[in-house]
Amino acid sequence: MTSTRPLAAVERALAVLRVGADATLAGRAVLLGRGVFYLLVIALLATFWDLVAAERLPGTLSSLLPAGGLAVYVGVTEWITLSVPAIHLRLEDDIRSGAIEAHLLRPASYPVLRISESCGGLLVRQGMLGAIGVVALLLSGHAVPSAAMWICLVVLGVLGGFVGILLFALVGMSAFWLRRTIPIYLCVQKMSFLLGGLFAPLTLYPVWLRGISEASPFAAQLYWPAVIVVSPGAATVLRAFTYEVLWIAILSTLLAMIWRVGLQRMLRQGI
Repeated sequence: MTSTRPLAAVERALAVLRVGADATLAGRAVLLGRGVFYLLVIALLATFWDLVAAERLPGTLSSLLPAGGLAVYVGVTEWITLSVPAIHLRLEDDIRSGAIEAHLLRPASYPVLRISESCGGLLVRQGMLGAIGVVALLLSGHAVPSAAMWICLVVLGVLGGFVGILLFALVGMSAFWLRRTIPIYLCVQKMSFLLGGLFAPLTLYPVWLRGISEASPFAAQLYWPAVIVVSPGAATVLRAFTYEVLWIAILSTLLAMIWRVGLQRMLRQGI
């Protein structure tokens, strides 16, 4: 009987993942709008970096830019960023409205189910945006990564998206204390843009900031999955994978701890 419990938990998580995927697929208009926005963003940023790289201004860091520009790098970071669902809003709504109490009566873990639901949405968004990005890359004339590189990008991109889900889940858990998660969300989002290297690789940062950024969970979300197209190699891929797995473990542990503390607070003081 005990041995079947982990299997049942996995089956429930997969079932909720499918529900999240189906719900995302049902919002076709939203997916289409997200795809159009993705094309606009990567077109603007890729053009900007192509112009900067072409100038090769003396005394600047433009000499460190790859010959092909940063179109693929920007495409990967934006691909991950736009694929992560707003799980913090779901958590905030359930906590503030008291709907979370009904979930406590179920045998399944509430955070696991919400994260599984978000993973379903993540995979659908990444599949759609990834297809758009590949088509745009082929039409643009930029160098196309090898088959092995594509596999690494998919694996690291999915793991990076999962890191993003965990970060925003932590933001959502702050509703136990703050009621409104917008201030925390904005701080985390801006730190992701800066420390995650959304618009530029961390190799262009000052040495002191680069060190801090590379070791942060924001780099595990965005920079490490994308940097392999700028600095390809087995060592880079292994380092990226190590950082992502490490931060997934750390954030999962932290999320479980905050959930227990927040739940105790809610049961003691109420919503």
